[in-house]
Amino acid sequence: MIDDTILEAIEAAATTYGLSLTEAEREEYAAGAEATAALLDDLEPAAADADPAASVREAADEYNAFLYRCELSGAESGPLAGIELAVKDNIAVAGVPMTCGSAALAFEPEYHAAVTERLLAAGADLVGTTNMDEFAYFTTSETCAHGPVENPGAEGVPGGSSSGSGAAVAAGLVDAALGTDTGGSIRIPASFCGVVGFKPTFRTVPRFGFADLATSLDHVGPLAPDVETAATVLEAINGPDRRDPSSVGMREPNPTDGLDRAINGLTVGLVTEAQEGADDEVAAAVERAADRLAAAGATVEPVSLPGFETQSLVNAAVTAAEFTTLVAQAGQDYGVGTGYSEPWREAVAEMDADELGENVRARLVVGRALNAADDGAGYVAARNVRRAFESVVDDRLADYDALVLPTTPMTAPDSGEISEDADLLRTIANTGPFNLTGHPALSVPVATVGDGGDPVGCQLVTDWYDEATAVALGRALEVAE
Repeated sequence: MIDDTILEAIEAAATTYGLSLTEAEREEYAAGAEATAALLDDLEPAAADADPAASVREAADEYNAFLYRCELSGAESGPLAGIELAVKDNIAVAGVPMTCGSAALAFEPEYHAAVTERLLAAGADLVGTTNMDEFAYFTTSETCAHGPVENPGAEGVPGGSSSGSGAAVAAGLVDAALGTDTGGSIRIPASFCGVVGFKPTFRTVPRFGFADLATSLDHVGPLAPDVETAATVLEAINGPDRRDPSSVGMREPNPTDGLDRAINGLTVGLVTEAQEGADDEVAAAVERAADRLAAAGATVEPVSLPGFETQSLVNAAVTAAEFTTLVAQAGQDYGVGTGYSEPWREAVAEMDADELGENVRARLVVGRALNAADDGAGYVAARNVRRAFESVVDDRLADYDALVLPTTPMTAPDSGEISEDADLLRTIANTGPFNLTGHPALSVPVATVGDGGDPVGCQLVTDWYDEATAVALGRALEVAE
């Protein structure tokens, strides 16, 4: 006797595809589905266990930068030997609770993320996980279920969603930290806190063991006090990993190749739309930074990126559709995804939705409703606009070695100042476009402005796999200060 649930699922599937089934077909398909399900039940999905972190404890620091402190020693030698690092709360560390900044999740991984493994293999000592906006879906730290993070480098917010990583580096609590970036979540806190933030070429850093926000936009990368450290950490974690099929076939950039490279003869385009959209003191600081690059031997010219002003909206539309679908499917991403582990999917499926913060609740309901109302047409339109902008950036980088622009149009805003969607879109106005295109983007602090001495970040964007040129230009800005 075939289970009624299977029969109902067969009928629903046929309706989805507009098929009319005969009674014989219905019984035949249901029997086949039941037999296949029985075979699949014999599979035992599991992620490889890892040695768990020791001395795991809830953290307490004056900036609320850390969520948990722990002890996990890396290899005795390697490019990161002697360096203490932290990772964002959406990156798996065996034995350390992973909450994605949410009170709704209860998950303790028994495995490391790919990047965690690589940090340890390179000699780094892992000392904790850092606070973040809930599910990485904001840019100030104010949506974190564990309380907001304070900015050691300015009076305003530290930026997000990698707020704890930015604050921990700025305060000198760690030598470097990993963040994640969907619309600017590495570079925004780097800009607001006055540290370096490096978004790599899309898919060159594997995302196994990381909780995606939007699979076609997400990047994992470092925040550090200087360009050299950021480049060294990035080089240690990049390269394909079979557990993340989206990374397979990607080239391995060599960011550290740019550390001693002269910038004489490089051509740099100063993005006019970004300069015009920035606050006056931010635009002026970035123009002075561009002048320093020119003084160091680069040729700097104004350049236009048609369509640039609409890309933050495109980024938001893509993020909403992909995030709401991921949560609705308990983190399942069919096809070339990022290799979710079964335990993590179970945690998402079983999370207490009533404990979600207001920001995520609203974005889940509204985003899902909009996607359903137009049957995904808005997402398709956003992807089409995205592809057109990718061509614009590719064309410019065929003529210039790099693009330069403010990382954010403003310095760190006050708590509560980013409250409307228009405000949120402005925070990602200069960063979100390059999540859409996948180009590497390096944020370097170049000035402090205003009475409070607020940091200003300058963003350097280069061609795919050409992190080394961004590093060379970033180092030139550091040396020229």
